[in-house]
Amino acid sequence: MAHQSGIRVSEALAAQFRDALSAPVRVLQARIVDEAVEPGATQPQQGALLDDLDAVPALLDDTSPCYLLVQLDTGKWLFATYVPDAAPVRAKMLYASTKATVTKSLGESYFVDDMFGTMRDEFSARGYQQHRQHVESGAPLTDREQEAAHIRDLESRAAEAPTMDSRRSHVKGAVYPLHADAEAALREFARGTINFALLAIDTASETVTIAHAGSLQSHDELAQSIPGDAPRYALYWFDSATTVFIYSCPASTSVRERMIYSTFRHGFTVTARELNINMDIRLEFDDPREITAAALEAEISERTAAPPPPAAQP
Repeated sequence: MAHQSGIRVSEALAAQFRDALSAPVRVLQARIVDEAVEPGATQPQQGALLDDLDAVPALLDDTSPCYLLVQLDTGKWLFATYVPDAAPVRAKMLYASTKATVTKSLGESYFVDDMFGTMRDEFSARGYQQHRQHVESGAPLTDREQEAAHIRDLESRAAEAPTMDSRRSHVKGAVYPLHADAEAALREFARGTINFALLAIDTASETVTIAHAGSLQSHDELAQSIPGDAPRYALYWFDSATTVFIYSCPASTSVRERMIYSTFRHGFTVTARELNINMDIRLEFDDPREITAAALEAEISERTAAPPPPAAQP
C-alpha cells in the first residue's frame, strides 16, 4: 500500500477500530506520533449522536492536530480532521498528506462523511449540524468551508500522486506545473546567470509563478527579498558551489495557504532538480528576518561539516 507521507497506521489503532465496529464507541481520536498514527482518547456512546458530540471539543486542545473517527447512529463513520491554526507547519502538512493513508488502511467503505476544522467548537453538535446543512442544501460555502474543501482537494491530489511504493522511478508527488516565466527564470538560475529566484503559487491558474528573479549583492539582502506576509519558495546561490532552497511560511499565513505550499513543496523541488538545480541545503523559516548572513553561514557550516573520524579501537 502506498503511504503518501511515509506515516503508517499502527496495529494498535487498527485493532481498536476493528473492535469499535461492533462496540458502543462514539469517538476514536488518533494522532501522528513519530512515524505512525496511534490511538488517542476514546468516547463511548452515551446517547444519540448530537448529544454525544457536545463532549467532543473537550478532547481537543488549541495547538495539537488530530483525527476524530466518529461513529454515526447508522453504524457508519465520519472522518474528521482537526488542525488548529496554531499547529506547526510540518504537523499541518503531515495530517493533510496522511489522511488518505488512514482511511484506506482502516477501510474506506466505513466512512461516509468527512469534516475539516480549525476550531474545537466546529466539532460540537451545532458545528456538525451546520456542516450537514451545507452539505445537504448545496448552499454556498463559507470562507472557512471553502478553505476546508480546497485542503481536501489537496489531500486527494497527494493521495493520487505516485510514490516509491508504487515502484515508479521518477516520483514527483503532488505537482503544480511551472509557468513559462518561472521555468525560464529557473533555467537562468541553474546556469548561474542569476543567484536568486523567488517563487509563488497561483491557485487560480494552479501554477508556480516567478515573483522575483535577479542577483543579490550580499547574503544580508536575502531577508529583504522574501515577503514577511506570504509563503514563498526561494532559491539562492550561497556561493559558486552551494545552492540553498528556502521554504518561508510566516505565522500569519492562512491554513489554506500553508497546506498548499506544504503539499506542493516536494513536487517543486523534484521539478527544480529536473532543471539541473541541486538543492544542497534546505531550510525552513517562519520569519524571513531570521534569514541573516550569520544564520545562513551557521546552517551551511553545520550541514556541510565532515563527520568526525571513528573512534580508535582499543
